[in-house]
Amino acid sequence: MPVNGTPATRRITKGITMPNTPYDRAEIVARAKASTTNVPNTCQLWTRAVCGAPSAGDFDGDGAADAEDGWKSEPAKYRHPGDRNPPAGVPVSYGGGSRDNGHRAITLGNGMIRSTDAAGWGRVGTVPLDWPEKTWGLTYLGWSDTCDGWLIPEPPAPKPPKPEPLSREQKANVIRRQARQAEKRGYDGWAARLRRWAKQIGKK
Repeated sequence: MPVNGTPATRRITKGITMPNTPYDRAEIVARAKASTTNVPNTCQLWTRAVCGAPSAGDFDGDGAADAEDGWKSEPAKYRHPGDRNPPAGVPVSYGGGSRDNGHRAITLGNGMIRSTDAAGWGRVGTVPLDWPEKTWGLTYLGWSDTCDGWLIPEPPAPKPPKPEPLSREQKANVIRRQARQAEKRGYDGWAARLRRWAKQIGKK
């Protein structure tokens, strides 16, 4: 399941004019779990590649295109500063670091994230949300519904289950009910035919 590069196709959420990532939240979780290695110190590149989002570039103009640019590039209405209960399949951001580049990762739900360099240098690992704070001394910033300004769609609603087929007796009961309704309306002949039909179905 490759995570390098940005696919050319994208989906647009109904009623939303901003671009969407080509993967929904569930797909992003699957892609993050499938990724096991990373180029060291490229958390922003890895995160946007998993999401299929474009580069935010040097958004804050500090001379480095890094994780903090990713966080700052997200529209304010889609940022959730300080919220420690992010849904699965969205980016989480951290500030600070030895070069003030910050850090980004992907949430898996239940307080866990998938992060570059978390399983060792150049290895992607699954760790708790506060792991980058405790291990690297970073500051948690929050999560966003977007990745580099592209909205991450919700997974499609599951299809309703197909109804169970009626048994012979259930079909016969439906026909008997129709027979009673026909009789009430004065269609005695039709009611009699329906009862015979119901009797035949019930015997099969």
